Amino acid sequence: MTSAMPDLHGLLAHLPGGALTGGGAAFTALVLLAVLANQSGKPGSAERKAFNEGIERRAGAVVGGIGRYVSGRDLTGPPRSESTWWKAGAPLPDDEPSERPVEELGAHASSVSLIKATPLRRSSKVTRAVTAPVRAVWRLLVGVGHVLAVWHRWPRVARSAVRLAPLPLAWGLWRYPDTTPLVLLGIAGALIVAAVTGPAGLDWWRPREWTDEEILAPGVWVALRQILRMEETEARNRWLSVSADISEPDARIVLRVPVKWMGGPEAVAAIERVIDERMPGDWVAVWQRTGTEHYARWTLKPKPKPIPRLPESLSWKPTGDPSSVYVGQAVENGMLVDAVVQTKTATPHWGVAGDTGSGKSTVLYIPVVHGRQNGELIDILDTKRNSLREAEGFSGVRVHKTTRACISAFGEFLTSMMAAEAAVEKGADPALRRHLVPRTLVVDELPTLIKMAYTWWRHGLKAKGSPPFLDWLGIILLQGRSSDHRVVVGTQQFANSLFGGTMERAQIGARFIVGGQDRVSWGVAFGQSTPVLGFDTKVKGRGAYSDKTKDPNADYLYVREFQASYITPDVARLLAQCPQAPGWFDRGEMAPWITPELLAEVNETAGVMAFLPGGKYGPVSLPPVASGSGAGETVSLPSSQHATGPGVPAYATGGATGAVPEAGAAIDEEALPETFSLAEAFERGIVPWKASTVRTYGKRGIARGITFPEGVTDGQTSFYTEAELTAWLTQWRQWQERNGTVPRQETSAGEPETEGAQRAGK
Repeated sequence: MTSAMPDLHGLLAHLPGGALTGGGAAFTALVLLAVLANQSGKPGSAERKAFNEGIERRAGAVVGGIGRYVSGRDLTGPPRSESTWWKAGAPLPDDEPSERPVEELGAHASSVSLIKATPLRRSSKVTRAVTAPVRAVWRLLVGVGHVLAVWHRWPRVARSAVRLAPLPLAWGLWRYPDTTPLVLLGIAGALIVAAVTGPAGLDWWRPREWTDEEILAPGVWVALRQILRMEETEARNRWLSVSADISEPDARIVLRVPVKWMGGPEAVAAIERVIDERMPGDWVAVWQRTGTEHYARWTLKPKPKPIPRLPESLSWKPTGDPSSVYVGQAVENGMLVDAVVQTKTATPHWGVAGDTGSGKSTVLYIPVVHGRQNGELIDILDTKRNSLREAEGFSGVRVHKTTRACISAFGEFLTSMMAAEAAVEKGADPALRRHLVPRTLVVDELPTLIKMAYTWWRHGLKAKGSPPFLDWLGIILLQGRSSDHRVVVGTQQFANSLFGGTMERAQIGARFIVGGQDRVSWGVAFGQSTPVLGFDTKVKGRGAYSDKTKDPNADYLYVREFQASYITPDVARLLAQCPQAPGWFDRGEMAPWITPELLAEVNETAGVMAFLPGGKYGPVSLPPVASGSGAGETVSLPSSQHATGPGVPAYATGGATGAVPEAGAAIDEEALPETFSLAEAFERGIVPWKASTVRTYGKRGIARGITFPEGVTDGQTSFYTEAELTAWLTQWRQWQERNGTVPRQETSAGEPETEGAQRAGK
């Protein structure tokens, strides 16, 4: 003990200023403070208690301040960043010193200059080269300033080292006053040289870029912590994880959920809303609350694949498969694929819809060429007379243009289909079976054909009731698959009334729309719940199609945008290369497998006899093909001559749905009366009221004994002759005169009757 005393005395003696100015002074101050504390006030008095508490607070503040100083924490106020001992931190939410002025919020100056930069002159380049060292030093100093400006974000170990550095520096200057400055200059120079010449260049003195986790996570955690009802002292890193770069495809946000948290749907929605509002990007949440660890995980919603652009023009190409018809290209699952119609399915018929001039006829060339290349026989019903003129004059293609010829070909196709079914039955004549050939009926402008056929039935043949033509189409659609008799239709829309009913229309397996279509026509084709595709209607042949495939992600048809191939310039060349058709077809005869017995049977079922070639209301023969004469197969089996052969009725005495009159067949189709819709009749001045008003008066007239004309229909709209509407209008006005009703003012406005006239007419 005695030997230790001189050492202690020597240590105190070596302190600057002696013992009293160093540790001795501090010790003396503490002793005096204790004496004063014991001597102040009376024992147990309130003054002594308050004095002692003040001393304890001040002492605690001094000790706490020393602790914060040594540990690198902020000396006053709450923490300004999330920095830890070893890690730098981003500013905490609502850190006032880090905020921009409120008037600058939302003001984003453009970083792109609209002024073209002026090239540097040679003198300027020389000046920049000479001043390069100065500018480098200046950048270095600015970088140091930036680093010092974010002092509160430094790791605590760095701040602690800087704060404690004066102690070893002071000790070094005291013990080694000559060497310490040199060491400091060497360290500073080494740092500067390393900063300037190192791989990172001057980046040593620039604030590093903060990660998305450091920037975004604090604000998100403040909101989530309140929803989870957690204390402010809970460490964020334990409960929330955010990827450093949330723009990466594999970025994640993971929130640990307390097992005891009773968050209902509203609370879960609130958490998801916080993520949506405070985290950039589209996120998909997955909640896991059934295991030992409860959490929610967010991942970035996959970016939609770029939709490829369809070409504006496509050439047609053969498939080499008789049952696969190449139509064009379509967008399917984000890729361009060939749009192919399969004709060996349960619904082998197909069709294309569109307004006049949309390109329907161009698409209808495709089944004509494809069928002929694979040996099929094609009948075209073209009441417009020139829609498919590129296909005329080639073997295997018969074009029917007049109403009588179209209806006759329609009936012959139906008879051929039913006879072909009989020819493949067990025990049928093998000779008939050898003659069977697949056939395709192409109908251009189906509504026009129906309208003209009904007009011919009503005003040309003077028949009553409904004609059997739509029933024929329904039978073909339902039974044609088994006998290789297919139908391809062009129409304005796929309305049920055009095909005879819902069941018949369902046989149109592949449905195409070209050009612009209204929402009603779209819903008729693909279903009311099917979203409308926004394809470019200005591109010729652009449209949409469906082949009855269900959308993989919804309960409606899978509709694809497509571009039809442009085959029109190549039709004549391709048809000229096709094999020759059987001679009976090119000569305009009926199919050789139609026997007299089968013809009589079909006539009893569908009433076709009177409309077939040679029948009472049919043409003399089907139109021959000029290029097919003298070529092909010659047969002597029944053809058009059987329409009036022995043992077979000359014509049907009873149609399928109406009576066929005893009228002559020589009816000039051009002399048939013109028909008008009610809207057209109003525009022409045939009736003085708009269509809605005429329909209203027509219903009232039935109760008053005035029969409204039946008219004809194209499946969607009713049409009337001028004589029918004039006769009805005359009866209506006569009834008004007899009953003393106020005559209605006939203006173009189409107003309803006056109130007095309505009461008088009841």
